[in-house]
Amino acid sequence: MAATSSHSGERLKKRLTRGQLESLESSFQEEIKLEPDRKMRMARELGLAPRQVAVWFQNRRARWKAKQLELLYDALKREYDSVSREKLKLQEEVMTLKTMLKDQSKRNQVSTEISGDETAESTSVGNQSSGRLRGTSHQQMVDGGYVFSVDNYNPVAVPPYWGTVLPSYP
Repeated sequence: MAATSSHSGERLKKRLTRGQLESLESSFQEEIKLEPDRKMRMARELGLAPRQVAVWFQNRRARWKAKQLELLYDALKREYDSVSREKLKLQEEVMTLKTMLKDQSKRNQVSTEISGDETAESTSVGNQSSGRLRGTSHQQMVDGGYVFSVDNYNPVAVPPYWGTVLPSYP
């Protein structure tokens, strides 16, 4: 089975034939664990020592496990990359929304300063607005966000928490 080297006394590894390898591999595909009876039967059929069959199965299981870990790692890496891309996209969206809120707040402040007299008049007329928007067209769409027109806007109704509507993300 194993030949010895005449010059160093080391054992030389005996190579398995293609037929032996195919038989061992097909047996491994059926069942990765090797029962003692099966080991003895395979050793007789292949002309190998039972220990050789056991070691081959042990090595093959180690390679199989390493391959399974590699596949699992690849799947987890793809999932992580996908989640990371989604996180970045959501962070960018949050920043865009925060910017839109700041711009909208600035536009509302500028509108109020420019037409302060009109706003004062609209709040004093019959006290119809009572700190809220009045009229039928309350809002108009601008740049994907809602902006209130000056005619329907009462600065008293602006909530003081515009900047804290969305939580901050690191």
